Amino acid sequence: MSRTAQLAAFVSRTKFDDIPEPVRTASKRIILDTIGCAIGALATEVGTETVAAAAAQGKGNATILGARDKVSPAAAAYANGRLGNVLDIDECYMIQGHHAQAALGAALAIAEERKLSGAELIAAFAVGFEVGIRLGYYFTPRVPVSPDGKALGWTGLVGPSQGVHAALASVSNLLHTAPAKIAHGLGMAPQYSVHRAWSPQWGKQLDLGTIKYADTGWNAQGGLVAALSAAHGVTGIADIFDTDAYQNVFPEAVFTPAALTDGLGQVWNVQNTSIKFWPCCRWIHYALTAFDTVVRDQQLSGDDIEHVQLRSFPLIRYPRFSDGSDPSNLVAATFSFHHAAAMVAMGVPPGPEWFTPENMSGSAARAMRAKIELAHDPLGDDPGNWGQENRELKVPSSVVVHAKGQTFEQRSDYAKGDPWSGAPEITEHDYIAKFTILASAAGMAPDAIEALVGAVLNLETVGDVGEMLALTRI
Repeated sequence: MSRTAQLAAFVSRTKFDDIPEPVRTASKRIILDTIGCAIGALATEVGTETVAAAAAQGKGNATILGARDKVSPAAAAYANGRLGNVLDIDECYMIQGHHAQAALGAALAIAEERKLSGAELIAAFAVGFEVGIRLGYYFTPRVPVSPDGKALGWTGLVGPSQGVHAALASVSNLLHTAPAKIAHGLGMAPQYSVHRAWSPQWGKQLDLGTIKYADTGWNAQGGLVAALSAAHGVTGIADIFDTDAYQNVFPEAVFTPAALTDGLGQVWNVQNTSIKFWPCCRWIHYALTAFDTVVRDQQLSGDDIEHVQLRSFPLIRYPRFSDGSDPSNLVAATFSFHHAAAMVAMGVPPGPEWFTPENMSGSAARAMRAKIELAHDPLGDDPGNWGQENRELKVPSSVVVHAKGQTFEQRSDYAKGDPWSGAPEITEHDYIAKFTILASAAGMAPDAIEALVGAVLNLETVGDVGEMLALTRI
């Protein structure tokens, strides 16, 4: 059987009972996390604009997370996919990109419309998420090396495509689409993807508004449309992963076709995703984890801190990361090392509060950002320090903090939320605590938060996904 056919069969035939218990548990936690990210986004201007744009497409029978008015499934998939990434606090797998919000946003729309169960949603999400991860490995993310043997950073070309494929897979699973038709959907999905080449262009401009290089809402909606089109007979490149189609589009990439199907159905990767605990680009989290450790261990306040040097990967001076001025908008703030460190130093709860006018351009935040310096951590030059031999991703990072007349140093090659041994340990309580911060910021009452958390963490007992979605309304 061809690789495309194997992948399509996995999407079509995998059901809840086929999924190991640890995978179900990890899936439910990421579903909870993603819902929290989306609800938290409602406390931002970008979030309310997203809801308004979806509502402008007309009424329907699908829920926008946190909202009361319903819209069409396509509009809901867009809104929930977009909301899940607005704060940039959603999961991140190996810094390939985010795709839980696309898989979930599309799946929720179909599951609600068809009154499907929580168990069916878990299965669809797990399948979609797995397909997204395997697409990432197909593109062979790696540490490129200079001619003199130094690591240059990290490369991964697939981010936007992961979301579209994940959404396509989750919806196709819910629709029980035949494998032959799913193969055509896989062949259509690239046409719904934002070309990854836009990312470097976006990085060179410091103000491109409040939409990032890949609209995660479009990923969710595009995957939904591709899945529905395939289910109704529209055809694509039905053997796309058995041709040189991707190689022709991404000639600079190194491909690993076997990663798409090796161990498919037996080896799952959802447990190995990283959870974010700060609303900023994952690249920032490594040095930020070291800084947060110093701040907590030494019980420092912003006033105590005299100077901070954050040391990290070779591209730390990338223009979007290294701009220490007032962020121009929420998106610029999520890519600012200076802003993230200032918020941690000031003890601002990680969520929408990081992006209030006072914290974006107020005098206290501005003064704190001025104390932050960026530097290259020389351990990042050695490709052997990036953890690839264990299929992990370390980012050699450290911090030097001058405070209270003393100097404190800390390393953290893993980030908080990483799943590997050696990373700061997290538990289900941490997921719930993060969800509570985000949902509270959007105005959800404590009893409503408790009910929603309970429903999601016991999602396999929910007979109709619409019952769980009703609990998200604020």
